[in-house]
Amino acid sequence: MYLRLRHIAHFAVLAVTVGLLGCDSTLPSHQETLVVEAWIQTEAPLPEIRISSTRPIRDPLVPSPALDILDLNVTVGDHKMSYTRDPSNPFSFYPASETPTHTAAGQNFVLELEAPGASLSASGTLPPPIAARDVQVSFPNDPISVVLVDSLVVGLDSLNLSLIATTGYIYPVQVSISWEDIGYDGWVEARLQPDASFSSSLIDFFLLPSQVFPEDSVSLTENGLLHWEGVYAVPVPDAESAFPDHSLRVVLTRGDDRFARFLTSRDAPDRREPVSNVRGGLGFVGGVSMDSVRVSVSR
Repeated sequence: MYLRLRHIAHFAVLAVTVGLLGCDSTLPSHQETLVVEAWIQTEAPLPEIRISSTRPIRDPLVPSPALDILDLNVTVGDHKMSYTRDPSNPFSFYPASETPTHTAAGQNFVLELEAPGASLSASGTLPPPIAARDVQVSFPNDPISVVLVDSLVVGLDSLNLSLIATTGYIYPVQVSISWEDIGYDGWVEARLQPDASFSSSLIDFFLLPSQVFPEDSVSLTENGLLHWEGVYAVPVPDAESAFPDHSLRVVLTRGDDRFARFLTSRDAPDRREPVSNVRGGLGFVGGVSMDSVRVSVSR
């Protein structure tokens, strides 16, 4: 297994920054659009809802709070809950009642929002709960060498490339997680989250610290559990460095096709924003089930 990881880890990453100058076109006038994000979990209280609005392209790249929300509510099953804005955070809305409303698998939900000149809604069904049954962690006795490309200088008037490569060392950490197969026709996101910020997005591109996949596409263990394996990297200064002890959070999230489309489109290079399921606006309001396990990773 580690021979395969050695081949994967010897890579080069290229980053190109391109400036666009001298654009004389006139930007179109901006029409504000509300952006809603909420994750309604199975067997959990109703969540925070975040609402913002789009801004003109010439404005700073910071979100803008939705100024006027006339009515916001979430209906789960037969229970309807109104929401109010958090006075300390203009982007956040919470259930108006302090009595928690818990959700259950199979319940339908609807979010409805009314604002001046806009009516938004989103709906879905809560999936069955998911629970991690077994987590196994392994890593090599010694770090492995990797080749990193730190920068790429591109002359805009020529094809000359200047590469600055450095050699580094990492411990690739392989993690396997299992959960019960209930025959659910949906999707799962598995994510590895070490407490320390070991990995960079460039290193992680060549490993597998997270993945979104159809639940019926993964392998079964001998005892009939579904099984996924991922890898993240722990960089170290040199070839003699000991393995750094740390804590790891392993997260499983189950959802439907809309959940998968949203997650897989967030980093799509050909899209300006992720796929939305909000009618009349942008964003994502999804029904999910989630479980997480924290493990200590040490020699």
